[in-house]
Amino acid sequence: MLAIARTIYAEEWAGNASAYQAQGLYDLLAEHLAQASDVRTLLDIGCGRGHGLAALRRTFPEASHLIGVDENSDCLEAAACLLAVDVPRSNIRRGRDEVLPSGRYVSTYHGAVPIGAGDIALVQSDVIIQDLELERLFDAVGPLDAVTLWFSGVHKARSATEIVRHFEIKSDADHRTLVEDRALSIAGERLRAGGVLHIVARAGAIDIDHVVHAIRLDYSDWLKDKPFRVESIGSIPYDEPADGIVVRSSNSGVSAMPNYAISILIRRGG
Repeated sequence: MLAIARTIYAEEWAGNASAYQAQGLYDLLAEHLAQASDVRTLLDIGCGRGHGLAALRRTFPEASHLIGVDENSDCLEAAACLLAVDVPRSNIRRGRDEVLPSGRYVSTYHGAVPIGAGDIALVQSDVIIQDLELERLFDAVGPLDAVTLWFSGVHKARSATEIVRHFEIKSDADHRTLVEDRALSIAGERLRAGGVLHIVARAGAIDIDHVVHAIRLDYSDWLKDKPFRVESIGSIPYDEPADGIVVRSSNSGVSAMPNYAISILIRRGG
């Protein structure tokens, strides 16, 4: 079931990603990051089909290590094709799915992850799950300049996993919060002083300035007592495609509002 769900998600996400790319959205997000930091080493969490990494490579041509991590091996295979990189199959087919007596699925990841000779590395892993080989890759790369989490999403079979039970996830919003918490934890462990955590979310709004102000307050409260601060928030209007994964709100009033990508740059202090 997990394998089928990943395949369906990868196929459907192609519609969203292609539409975002055609509108120049990924390039605008990469440019926003470039305003805050020069990037040589970067981790892209949930890299999907690689469109974000492609924009980051264009924006930071001197980057030495752009690491894309995703739990969906089908997305990673599509990313390798889009980016024209030779990725060992052992890098993107590392997961093993097992069914517990409860009927829920548990995934583990195995096999060393070499850095490789190119500027882009693609790795199948789930940042919520402990993966010692992925940690060894981070050790080898050294401090990161940036960690990105753009448009986090999840396939439908995620609800049948042990992760969902363990963390008491009730909605996509709960899952997004969990992934953002993990991204912040990784940033705390792996970002250099002055490095940037870049989170991109969606919003439907008439008064986008009001929404951006509320988001700034929310994220500033999230970062309270942590060595991070919200440095910049941008809002980029865009259109969701007619085909692909439906990411609009089930509330018809909200779904009719203009769509914005909310680009949040979070700086790590010294």
